[in-house]
Amino acid sequence: NKYLDIYWMLISEKMEVPVESLVDIAYDNALEAAPDIKIIEKEYRNVNGLEVIMMKMEGTIQGIKFVYFGYYYSNLEGAYQFLTYTSQNLFNEYEDDMIKLLDGLTEY
Repeated sequence: NKYLDIYWMLISEKMEVPVESLVDIAYDNALEAAPDIKIIEKEYRNVNGLEVIMMKMEGTIQGIKFVYFGYYYSNLEGAYQFLTYTSQNLFNEYEDDMIKLLDGLTEY
């Protein structure tokens, strides 16, 4: 099963946070876990009518080189981080599958 090495998580908080601040907080939190973390790519995207920020970060945690690739979204009801991750050496193989998963984000 090729999906064994793709992981995902959804972090939702009821507190309204501007999406730009949410991205900064996510980076600061990642920096604590992986001191070498770097933002590789960051851009606004429209996903199912929602304006999100896509951010891709690379770093090392306990000797393992990871790629975190996720969408960040905020509205009046809360802040949401929809993240996928895998090892750096597998990212190119799994990127399309990770995008398909992330693009399933909708507001309910």
